Amino acid sequence: MSDEPEQPAEKADPTPDDGEVDSARMSFGDHLDDLRGCLIRSLLGVLVGAVLCLIYGKEILAIIYQPLLVVQHANGLVPRVQVLAPTAGFIAYLKIGFLSGLILTMPWVIYQIWRFVASGMYPRERRFVMLLIPASTGLFVAGVAFLYMIVLPTVLNFFISFNNQFDTPDLTPGVFQGFLLPDPPSVSDAGNEGRGIVLPILGGDPKDAVAGEAWINGSTRRLVVQTDSGVLSVPLDEGPAAPAMQSQFALDFYISFVLMLALAFGIAFETPIVVFFLAWAGLVSPAKMAAGRRYVLLGMVIIAAVLTPPDVISQILLAGPMYILFEAGLLVARVVKRRATTTVTE
Repeated sequence: MSDEPEQPAEKADPTPDDGEVDSARMSFGDHLDDLRGCLIRSLLGVLVGAVLCLIYGKEILAIIYQPLLVVQHANGLVPRVQVLAPTAGFIAYLKIGFLSGLILTMPWVIYQIWRFVASGMYPRERRFVMLLIPASTGLFVAGVAFLYMIVLPTVLNFFISFNNQFDTPDLTPGVFQGFLLPDPPSVSDAGNEGRGIVLPILGGDPKDAVAGEAWINGSTRRLVVQTDSGVLSVPLDEGPAAPAMQSQFALDFYISFVLMLALAFGIAFETPIVVFFLAWAGLVSPAKMAAGRRYVLLGMVIIAAVLTPPDVISQILLAGPMYILFEAGLLVARVVKRRATTTVTE
């Protein structure tokens, strides 16, 4: 008897009606079946993407190491990556296929994740969540593009410039070393005072060069000699001696470095979607997230330290955009909540 007066209050609450609840309700077994279907579709999508990336593996490889070669050339180094084992090139090719396939199909995987999340919601909530899929895809692509165009050249230039600061030490043997080591070979320059070889410095390789002609390519910093069978060239180092540390990276390590960073930045750029969804679902209010900014920033720094190599530059370049995107998601959540409150009041 005492519960009957409260019935109208529940009816007046803006919740879905019984028919909508029944149509949206799923059993535990149905949820497991839906989860299994989403996982299978995600794996099939990743497999298709991996096969496609294996077909175009050479082109993808050229895109991946292009920033490295550009930075090496800008720092006076030979633009080249090293293969340190007979199987390293083949393993790197397979790694490119699978990891690039995962990155390529990540929007499809995100779609399956949102699809599974939406399956437990009411129809009108489900339609709203499906609108987040294009935003999630766009943010993931933006994260990968941000890494490729800004973060990767910055980090590579920092490390290569740092390594170039280590000059070759004086190679003159010490007192005790002189007794143990043979004398270094010497070249006599008697009768050659004032003589030298003068080579032209060109902006590129001439197309009409004849056999025996030599020049310096100022653009690529190489000494080039034309022969009957083709062109021979050697790189030229700046300064009187080459740096003690040559930043020539191994192919497989470099590929893992780039692709794992691409995956990390793509996922990290989903931060505003996560913030907005938490606020929209009522799990965490925007006010509580705003009050916990210091803890959010600390968590982002820790996440950046885990997802990036152990250097401060890449950690800052990941944690900084993550926090900015967190504030952007918080702003959108506040605006949407304010509009929803205004609508209900009216």
